[in-house]
Amino acid sequence: MTHAPDPIRRGDDGRIRNIDVPALVRRPDGFARLRAALTELSDRMPAPRQVYDEPPWKICPDVPRGSIAWHTSGGETAMSGFMSWYRAQSVDHQARVRADHPEPPAWRGFYETLI
Repeated sequence: MTHAPDPIRRGDDGRIRNIDVPALVRRPDGFARLRAALTELSDRMPAPRQVYDEPPWKICPDVPRGSIAWHTSGGETAMSGFMSWYRAQSVDHQARVRADHPEPPAWRGFYETLI
């Protein structure tokens, strides 16, 4: 009898890299494991700030762009905080932010999504 792979995949460092949510929630303990995994991801995010004036890859550099961590409490707050702050800046200041914090390869095109 073969076992299905674990729907929560971790990297070599033990951190969650991917969650196959449909496969996970079909398991008897799926919702509890999903809740625990989302809590683990949320715990990796930084403490809340007053101003999110740095892009996400500076706020939490070990969390990839497409990670579900950006959609959990701390990550969502950081992402939406930066997006709101950035959009409120003048065009000149936005250009300075882009120059001071260039997009790493995995985040290429992020600033364009904010326009």
